[in-house]
Amino acid sequence: MILLDTDIMIDLLRNYPPAVVWLRSLGDEEIALPGFVVMELIQGCRNKAE
Repeated sequence: MILLDTDIMIDLLRNYPPAVVWLRSLGDEEIALPGFVVMELIQGCRNKAE
């Protein structure tokens, strides 16, 4: 299982190529997103669309 950090999620949401390639390279690996990371992402949004 791989826990994703906020920095990685931001890169993925922005389609940063190295992050996308890394995520695809994981294959069938189980990925988890901790609740505090979700909260950090929500806190960082400028509006509801983000």
